[in-house]
Amino acid sequence: MLYLIPQDQLEKGDIILTRNDSLVSKVVRKATSSGFSHAMLYVGHSSYIHSDRDGVHAGNLQRLMFEDASNVMVLRVNCDDEAINKACDFARAKVGTSYSKKSAVNAKVQLSKNENLNRQFCSRLVAQAFEFADTQLVANASFCTPQELMDSESTNLVSVTARLANQSEIDFANTYNPLEKQTEITNEILTKVRKLSGQDIQTLEQVTQYVIANPKHDKAITAIYKDSGYLSLWQYEISKNSWRYDGAIFLNLPLSKDELKERAQFELESAEEQLVTYKSNLVQYCYIEEVYSREYSAMLINLYDKLIDNTLDRIVAAEYVLEKIP
Repeated sequence: MLYLIPQDQLEKGDIILTRNDSLVSKVVRKATSSGFSHAMLYVGHSSYIHSDRDGVHAGNLQRLMFEDASNVMVLRVNCDDEAINKACDFARAKVGTSYSKKSAVNAKVQLSKNENLNRQFCSRLVAQAFEFADTQLVANASFCTPQELMDSESTNLVSVTARLANQSEIDFANTYNPLEKQTEITNEILTKVRKLSGQDIQTLEQVTQYVIANPKHDKAITAIYKDSGYLSLWQYEISKNSWRYDGAIFLNLPLSKDELKERAQFELESAEEQLVTYKSNLVQYCYIEEVYSREYSAMLINLYDKLIDNTLDRIVAAEYVLEKIP
């Protein structure tokens, strides 16, 4: 039997704590005196950000399965929507950062000597995200444990219970995961940029800063992106889920009217939030292009132009369904 978290019971900004029977989980729990070994930040619309051995990356809640319902717990932070949005933005900006096993194990004793804070582990990422949003969860956001997040005066336990997954949900969780490909490509880009620059660059945001300061590597870094497949990741989504971008196809999905309406509302809200992020990124790269004139920024302007067009198609498709269903 496998269990999953009911998406409709979560809110953006919730902290998901998990554990399992693996040796790594047991070691982390023992070393940190925690009941749970992993912490994730739910950023809404079935997506979460976390730091594991692959570094900081996004995950899909529908693919997050547990062998026991007791292996997951949800915390809700006492803060306003503005702080939650800032925390989620911080976590997204850290995507790609390498994982620090040493920091994760030493979090309880806070061995800060010789530690590289340009690294992440799960509870550090969550605590620093909220610290960035002026919400202090723990005494030291750089060194903390899942247990400290649980014990924080700024968090409350939420009565969310993992439910049994049905066979179709289990089948979906085992299908090809495009987020894993995205993680692989992001890590490849960062590895090559670190080798080229000789610097400890851990996020795509740091890549941008490096290109601005080092125009001599503009062409080479642009080529790294183009060769990686990063610029065409969106094509798989469109081919796999064409219904998201075409109202007529969406309307004819084998769902009841209530299910279609619920799905369309979810898609609309998700796309509208995504549109805000894409427009913000586009403005950033347009500014960089205007001031510094880099091939790198011109490349990303073209990418975000396309992503915005795709997202607008999602919005139109979802609105079409909502208009057709009374």
